[in-house]
Amino acid sequence: MANKGKKILKRQNQDNHIDDLLAQKTIYSIAKNYQGLLIFITIPLPIIISLIVKLDLKLVDQSSYIFALYLVFVAIGEKILEKVVERLKNIAAAIQEQFDCEVLDIPINETINPLYIDKETIRRNSKKARKNKTLVRKVTSWYSLNLKDVKTNIASLLCQRTNITYDFSVRKRYKTTVLIFSVLTVITLFLISLFNNLTLKTFLIEVVLPSIPVFMFAYKEISSNTESIDNLNHLRDLIESKMKDVNIDSKIDEELLRKIQDRIHHNRVLSPLIPDFIYYLIRTKLEDEMNYSVAKKLEILSAA
Repeated sequence: MANKGKKILKRQNQDNHIDDLLAQKTIYSIAKNYQGLLIFITIPLPIIISLIVKLDLKLVDQSSYIFALYLVFVAIGEKILEKVVERLKNIAAAIQEQFDCEVLDIPINETINPLYIDKETIRRNSKKARKNKTLVRKVTSWYSLNLKDVKTNIASLLCQRTNITYDFSVRKRYKTTVLIFSVLTVITLFLISLFNNLTLKTFLIEVVLPSIPVFMFAYKEISSNTESIDNLNHLRDLIESKMKDVNIDSKIDEELLRKIQDRIHHNRVLSPLIPDFIYYLIRTKLEDEMNYSVAKKLEILSAA
């Protein structure tokens, strides 16, 4: 019997698959830059505008027009940026799907992924990243070395669980971060107005109006992440229940692996992007937790 665990560990570090990961990471980073611009015009920009208006007395009487114009600018900019981000996210998710199917030996679902990713796309987006040794190290040996002794496609299921659990943990933290930053933005706008003779008019113009894009952004991000978290939690429960019925030598139905992979792919396409700094802050901790979790799962499966 072929050792699935060793095959996965070997395949994930082959040059072509490292290029896949570098390409998808590059594309995600470009999408996140656009997402960052969207966050800037939604959260810090109204604070900056409010400060400029307060510092320049000539602009005080024009503040209602300034913030109305800001709302129009945000509405148009948001629609344009969202379309760009969506396209880039779909390309990156398609590359990630290709990587998962080839490395984890999961059957390809031709209907789920409408985008054809050619080698030129991979090369174009991975070539520069290849020169960054730190980045290459980050995408190397992603899956736990504890898989090396797993002979069946239980190894593939454990890898899917790793992907799901990692994404679940990151999204929970991002959801909290968005809520905190949104509340802080509104409080800051309120304090700026409060220190400058707060009236009903200034409250409406300088707090309520610029807070509208903030609330809309926060609502969209939080609701989308909540849906994504629920989906990931459901997948994790599905995997956990399946593992109760198998042991280390069991073989998982490929159709089940494909169904789980379908949900993983849909989640990647539909879920909002997570800023890189959140990954950097918790990466080491989460990787340690994942390796520990895989080791413990294998102990349970071996004893079954």
